[in-house]
Amino acid sequence: MEKVPAGSVISYARLAKLIGHPNAYRAVGSVMHKNTNAPEVPCHRVVKSNGELGDYAFGLALKQKRLQKEGVQVINNKIVDFNKICL
Repeated sequence: MEKVPAGSVISYARLAKLIGHPNAYRAVGSVMHKNTNAPEVPCHRVVKSNGELGDYAFGLALKQKRLQKEGVQVINNKIVDFNKICL
């Protein structure tokens, strides 16, 4: 997670694939939801594969605010230029 730089995002599915469990994207979401070290461990940078924000333990408004502060443009809970900034 710490390797996803500010201004970039990664999907739950891609993160699951990177850890060797490509079908565990829901488990990745569950782990992100339980992250007690946010924002130091930037779980707000993990989003759905279609560019939607997904869920966030601290509320979608804060997830969007944190992403926008890092330069990620969000409209209607969806990342603008998702394919360009998604790792």
